[in-house]
Amino acid sequence: MQIHHRRFSHWRCLALSLLVIMSGCGFQLQGRAPLPFDTLYVSVPQNSQFGADLRRAIRASSPDTKIIEDPTEPYQAKLQQISNTRTTREISLNAQGRVEEYELTLVYVFRIVDANGDNILPPTTLVAVRDMPFDDRVVQAKEGEQATLFKQMQNSLIARVMRRISAPDVAQRYQNLIESSQAVPKSS
Repeated sequence: MQIHHRRFSHWRCLALSLLVIMSGCGFQLQGRAPLPFDTLYVSVPQNSQFGADLRRAIRASSPDTKIIEDPTEPYQAKLQQISNTRTTREISLNAQGRVEEYELTLVYVFRIVDANGDNILPPTTLVAVRDMPFDDRVVQAKEGEQATLFKQMQNSLIARVMRRISAPDVAQRYQNLIESSQAVPKSS
């Protein structure tokens, strides 16, 4: 029993040391990152995998933000998808002229505007690029690998979108817009 307890203590100390080291270098687990808006209209198609995953990420990190699906409903901010493109490009050929490697690229462009159409976050471009070795003898396996890589790239972009829209400068810009709209006297 003594050996088991000592081994457990050793692992506990090791885990604690690892956590201290990781926190010292800025690492932190993904968690809640509340958005500065109570309501957010998301113009990314709901029936796309990207749209579904993005909405799930917003709900997970900012559960108090209500996602608006109907553009006629009032909202405080709008996440507007400008473009979402994926490309596959040949980057190397073998001596027989067959493709040996592809470059996979996913480009996502979006912005956030307030209900008046003023930019909270101007058009922002995020890019993910991966190289994929190719072997024409196992085409089906490579197609599966390509789909998996694009899914990983998409998840990476969604995490980056979430970090960007929950950044302090976005909250500050939104607050400034609110204050400036309240300071403007209404004409009668």
